[in-house]
Parts: sequence; structure tokens; C-alpha cells
Amino acid sequence: MGIFKNCKDPTLTALKKQGFNVVQVPRVNLLPTQLLVGVNGRLRYMGDLTSVFVPDPQGAPIPPIGPDQPGPNISGTKSADVGIGVGLDILGGLISALGGSTLGINVAYAKAASVQFEYAATQRSDTQIALVDQFLASSTINPFARSAKAMLDADQVYVVTSVIKSDTINVSAKDSNKVSLAVNVPVIQNAIGGKLSVTASGDAASVVTYKGPMPLVFGFQAVRLIFDGAVYRTMKLVEAGTVTGEAVGGAPIMLDVEQMLLADG
Repeated sequence: MGIFKNCKDPTLTALKKQGFNVVQVPRVNLLPTQLLVGVNGRLRYMGDLTSVFVPDPQGAPIPPIGPDQPGPNISGTKSADVGIGVGLDILGGLISALGGSTLGINVAYAKAASVQFEYAATQRSDTQIALVDQFLASSTINPFARSAKAMLDADQVYVVTSVIKSDTINVSAKDSNKVSLAVNVPVIQNAIGGKLSVTASGDAASVVTYKGPMPLVFGFQAVRLIFDGAVYRTMKLVEAGTVTGEAVGGAPIMLDVEQMLLADG
């Protein structure tokens, strides 16, 4: 179950305004220049550009990924309230992805009825769409990538062009009356292990900050590739407002970007 519950979620709305689609199950390994493929209403990881395309030695090089830059300011934008059962599942997944242990988390939030999530200190990583365009125009499809060729001809393949990420997540706890509820911070600190830092304003606080060694990607931008046979024709920007789906076989997947555009909620 992902953080963002519906199209009215404040975080989803904030990211859409910034031009980003939401990764409902945040992950560390979603990068610009990666390929995604739409199959049966979902987007799945396909590979890197060079796993499908062969660069022309005389043509455009593989598009570089630029250095991390400060991301859009979405501080103060919290997710909708999430019931504690689902909320602890989400929190456990985030803690695990950030490198911590989830043992003892249930005890620390035993009196909570709901939680909210907020990403802080965001960063973004991009590749230039123009350079992706040049690379595709001068490269060829790997002759052994037969299935990929069919997917390209069906316009099912996407290239990630930008991601937004954060290694810091603020989690707010509330009781059944939606009043801020203090949780036992030392219990959490002792439970999660050394890879993840946990901070708050005191030993008992309603807002706990989790910070890990690796940022989690929670938003992305992409372009859809348009091919005619084996010939690259153009690309189309993927409109912001898409959400991602559940994990299957341990690998996060994404809902079809054409069917899940949330223009008006």
C-alpha cells in the first residue's frame, strides 16, 4: 500500500503542480535514462537505454545524468491521514528502504490511530530531454532485443527523464480524535538500528524525523517513445498526475500513465 491514497491527497496535488508523477511505493533505484514498459495497464522496469539501444560511434552519446540539485519546495505538505494499520505497513516499508529495522515500531505507535507523512530536503536528478532525443535519433535497436522492438513499435516504452527524492521523512502521529499524539522516540531509536537516524524535539514527540543514508525516489517525469517499426519518430511528454501501484514479486511497479491521469481528481 502506498502513501498517496487518492487524487485529493495534498502531497499528490503539490507534486502534480511541480510537474511530477507520484511513485506511490518509493524506491531507491529509479533513475533518469531508465526505460519503463507499459504492459497490461502497468509500467514496469525494462532496463537502461543501452540494454535496448546501440549507440552510433559517430552519433550522439549516451545522455548523462546531471548532478543532484535542490528539489521543489514541498515542505509543509503532508499526506492525508493514513489509518494506523496501513500507516505502519507504509512506515515499515519506508524504514526498510532507508536501511533500518522495523522491530519495535508497532510498540512505539501503539496508541496512535493515524499517521501523516512528509518528505523534507528534497533533491532532483535529471537528464536533458534534448540529449535523449538526439541519442535515440542516432542509435539503433539491439538486434537481439526482439521483444523490446515489438514494445517500441507499439509505443509502450517510456524513458525516465527526472526524479525527485529525499532521504528524510517526517512522520506525525494522531489519536482517534485527530489530535497530535506523542510517541516514544527512544523506543524507535533502539528498534531501527544504526543505519537510520531518528530525531525529534524530545523523548516524547508527535513528529519524528527519519533520515537514511540513501534517498528514496517518490516522484518522476518521463517521455513516451513513438516508433514506426524500428525507426524512432518522436517522443511525447507524460502528463503529471500519475500514481504508482503495488509491488509484485518484490519489485515496485507503476500504473499505466495513460489511464491514471488525475486532471480533476
